[in-house]
Amino acid sequence: MRFSYQAILFDCDGVIVDTETLSSNILQRMLAEQGLHLDEHTLHTQFAGHTNQENLALAESMLGKALPANFASQFRDEFQRSIKTSLQPIPGVTELLSAIQCPIAMATNAQREELELKLELIQLSDVFHTRFAVDDVKQGKPAPDLYLKAASALGVAPQDCIVIEDSLAGIRAGVAAGATVLAYSAVFTAQAQLDAGATLTFNSMPELMTLLGLK
Repeated sequence: MRFSYQAILFDCDGVIVDTETLSSNILQRMLAEQGLHLDEHTLHTQFAGHTNQENLALAESMLGKALPANFASQFRDEFQRSIKTSLQPIPGVTELLSAIQCPIAMATNAQREELELKLELIQLSDVFHTRFAVDDVKQGKPAPDLYLKAASALGVAPQDCIVIEDSLAGIRAGVAAGATVLAYSAVFTAQAQLDAGATLTFNSMPELMTLLGLK
């Protein structure tokens, strides 16, 4: 199956850069130290793809008490240390981006500071001229705001955009915006992604290139 489209809107974490595992591992360990032990399924279905603020609020509701006042800053500092030493682009992403001829944009639930750091570390800042972080909208994913803003910035109707996502929250955001969502199934199960509204899933960037008609 191939798709017609005028623009492609990318998530960042788990699609362009391999940060989902880093972030989940740190959060899982830090919450365990507070007495909240999360399994992989819960992390992927309830935490991944949401903002840090939403994740910490959910963790507090599960714990039944507030997290330490410095928990958020400690998590952010450890995550940034980790990506500075370990961050890599998803295999095949550079080749994919080089082959795309239509307008592209990035829309992520990450904070602006983190977004800029990630793109700088993998040397893709110049590729994503149009990029939006959660700071730029009233509501992050799964609300459609980020993808609506990205489509508008490119001057393309959301219905003419392909959204590339992985998390369930991100898929729901793309669907709510009216775009066609293709989901990368490296961490999340394909069935869960389809249930969230993805039109199709893929397992590698070369496979995505075929779906987009780039090879």
